[in-house]
Amino acid sequence: MRGKVLGNILQIATGAIFLGTTALSQSADVIFLVDESGSMGGEHAFLPGFVTALDTQLASAGVVDRNYGLAGFGGGGPGNLGRTLPVGGGDLGSAADFGTAAGSLVLTGGFEDGYSAIDYVLNNYTLTPGATTTFVLVSDEDRDNGNAALTFGSISADLNAAGVTLISIVDANIIDTNGDFALGSDGTNAFVQDGSSFVVTPLDSTSGVGTTDADYIQLAFSTPNGCVGDLGFLRSGGDAATAFAESLSTCVFVSAVGTGALTLPLNQYRDTASVIARTHHSATRRMAMASDTYYPTGGSVDVSSNAQVYDDMMGVEGLRGYAQVTGYNGNYDAFGANVALDYSGGGILVGVDHTRALNGDVLNEGEVSMLRYGASVAYNNFSTDLTGSSSSLDTRNYILELYAVYENRAGFYGIADLQFGSYDFENRRVAGATAYVGNTSGTSYQAEIEIGRRMPKHMTNPGVHDGSIQFTPFAALGWEKYDVDGYTESNGGVTVDGFDEDTGYGRIGFRLANSRTRGDTLYFGSIEVAAARAFNDTYQMVPLNGGSSFAVIEGIDQNRLEVILEGGVKLDNNSSLFANYEGRFSDNSDQHALSAGLRIRF
Repeated sequence: MRGKVLGNILQIATGAIFLGTTALSQSADVIFLVDESGSMGGEHAFLPGFVTALDTQLASAGVVDRNYGLAGFGGGGPGNLGRTLPVGGGDLGSAADFGTAAGSLVLTGGFEDGYSAIDYVLNNYTLTPGATTTFVLVSDEDRDNGNAALTFGSISADLNAAGVTLISIVDANIIDTNGDFALGSDGTNAFVQDGSSFVVTPLDSTSGVGTTDADYIQLAFSTPNGCVGDLGFLRSGGDAATAFAESLSTCVFVSAVGTGALTLPLNQYRDTASVIARTHHSATRRMAMASDTYYPTGGSVDVSSNAQVYDDMMGVEGLRGYAQVTGYNGNYDAFGANVALDYSGGGILVGVDHTRALNGDVLNEGEVSMLRYGASVAYNNFSTDLTGSSSSLDTRNYILELYAVYENRAGFYGIADLQFGSYDFENRRVAGATAYVGNTSGTSYQAEIEIGRRMPKHMTNPGVHDGSIQFTPFAALGWEKYDVDGYTESNGGVTVDGFDEDTGYGRIGFRLANSRTRGDTLYFGSIEVAAARAFNDTYQMVPLNGGSSFAVIEGIDQNRLEVILEGGVKLDNNSSLFANYEGRFSDNSDQHALSAGLRIRF
């Protein structure tokens, strides 16, 4: 019964395998090292169909030369520490030949040394020159030491020297940071069952019977793209086994495609759009808050109390316009399936808003409150390059944001805004001497509510300067979404399905602003520091070529630090010049923007 269940699992392999956004190899060797003790019958039955499905996916993804090998160990007799099961008459053969060879696996042993099996294959199999090499070790026992000269250090060094990725399918306990048992792990992420599929969460710990963790799990993690899977899910059957097979095929495929000629950097769309959308939102928010406190000019300055500072924080009633130009520069690191990116660009933003006193004491503060509402629009042009590659993404963007600010005389305020962005993308993917061009469009959406309190303090130095300092703590909740339409590359390239992602987020921080006069001139400046966190992981797999393969987009960095510096000068009662720097920093990205602009009251 168990063998039948395991065989049925292979139906999902077509949907399980994905094409990573790292580069694809044209040639792959995948060799299975299989325990031949008496408890392994179900796993033996599982492998032929699994390899057949894997071969179909590798072929669809463009891997031309696909080779499979099979070695047994632990079956007793002279081949107990490793033996060759010929595939198509040699060490390596086709998927069909592998299925035939798997019928020669036995169930007669009881002493299993996976290290000796790895050493045997490394020293006795002829591998394909230029191919990626993946070993899949399958055993439900920890290591029985049949050769004391083989240690973790020596085997790990031998695997890495040969460029081999090890995937260990063993009896393991893999636990994520939520305390849930996982199907498998790549050493950083845990693959947690979600019905008949899986989701990716942070890994907490691994363990196993006896020396399984030390000998097999950590050994896999010591190799590039190494993975581990828990056989217990496979043996449970049903959805658990289906999800296990999907996570296993994911690991094998990532290792097999390796590095080579094809790059599909799908993370570049989200990463580029998020820089534009977040920077526009931040700039509009600064305009809405008008950090330059208003003072009369022309003659002596007379600001006698903190109350006047409160009154002037939102400026006089009426219409106001503003404009700024922005230059962008930054990078994203490669991590997981995401490629490394360098970007630069520029944009222009213009906006208008109106400020008015409310006719009533809305919050029973004893004074009138102020309301500001407005809109900003921008055009941006971006160039994003794949680090170390001739491939690139050109982006043209239009963006609109609507906002409203309420503030009472006690300094409490709230900001609400809605943003919509439209993007035209031209992706130029270079593989060898051929350029594959894909043109598509996308949209972004953002909504946020921020609350805080500006707490000003009047400062004066008679005969020298007059001014104020403001300390403003704030917190915000928001939502952002990015959509990219499907497209087909030129020159016979891949077809990419449309995809989208969205996440909620929170921000908390403070702003320290200062303004002071020198004679009749007002100077102002501020620093803002905030911590932001996304509330959900955005990892996803995007169908390619009608679903025959998939591309992975790793999730965004969930935590980031935001720093904003601004300085400026009032030209007269109605206009101000300003400049600012904005930086965002996370585990895998550094982002920078410099802006300069003008605010005018009409």
